[in-house]
Amino acid sequence: MLTSERSSDSQVVVQTGPAWTKRRMHHIFARDGRAVIVAMDGARNGPSRGLERAADAVAKVVAGGVDAILTTYGMARAVASVLGGTGLIMALDSEGPIADYGVEQALRFGADAVELKVFPGNPTETKLGDLRRLAARCAEWGMPLLAEPIPVSFQETSAHTVDNVARAARIAAESGADFAKVHYVGPVDAYRKVTESCYVPVLVLGGPAKDDPREALQMAADALEAGARGVVFGRNIVTHPRPDRMAAALGELIHGGATVDAAARSLNPPL
Repeated sequence: MLTSERSSDSQVVVQTGPAWTKRRMHHIFARDGRAVIVAMDGARNGPSRGLERAADAVAKVVAGGVDAILTTYGMARAVASVLGGTGLIMALDSEGPIADYGVEQALRFGADAVELKVFPGNPTETKLGDLRRLAARCAEWGMPLLAEPIPVSFQETSAHTVDNVARAARIAAESGADFAKVHYVGPVDAYRKVTESCYVPVLVLGGPAKDDPREALQMAADALEAGARGVVFGRNIVTHPRPDRMAAALGELIHGGATVDAAARSLNPPL
C-alpha cells in the first residue's frame, strides 16, 4: 500500500510506494496531493454527448488544466497528440478477465495508472476477484491502480448509501487498489466515514450532469471538506458548454482553495 509523503508545510505531496508507482502517481496527483481528473470513458458503447469528437474534447479539458483523464485504450490512442503531458489513466473495464494483459497494454502505451470498476454486493458478479488479480499484476510492474467500487450496480441507486460507499471504498483498498473513485453521499459529516475508513486516497465521481454547474462545484467542495482528495468528473465537465472553463473552475476550487462562489464566477467571466 501507498503511504503519504509530506512537505515542510505539512501538506500532502504525493502517495509514495515503489519507485515507479511513486513517479506515476506524480502524473495524476498535483503537489498538493489533490487531483482533478476527467472521466472520458463513457463512449465505450458508442458516441456519448461531449465525446463525439475525441481529440477536440480532450484538447478542451487539457486547456482547462486538468491533472489527468480517464479513458479507454482506443480513445487514448486517438488523442495522444493533444493529451501531451497530462496524466493518463487507462480504463480496463471488460466483460472478461483483464489482469493477464491489461497492465502490459497500458504500460506499452505510456499510461500512468489503470482503472477497474467492481460491484461489491452484486448478487451475480462483483468482479472483486478480477480486481485482486489486477492489483497483483500492477504491483509487479509498479503501476498504480484506481478502483471504482460501485455498491451493487449503477442502476441500484438505493444501495448507494454512506455505509455502503464506505464499505465499498475499504474493500477496494483491501483488494490492493492504490486509490479509489466512489460516490459522494452527503452531508459532509456523514461522508467522513468514507474517507476516514479508507486508507488510500478517495476521489469522488460526478454521476449524471447536474442541471446547474454550481451544484457540481458544491459537491466537489463538500467532498474535499469531508476528506476526499479530488474528483473524477465526466459528464459534469464534458457536457458543459465550456468544458475548459468547468475544468478550470474545479481546479481553482480543488487546488487553489477558491470558494464555490468564486469558482462559479469563473464559468462566466465578465466581458
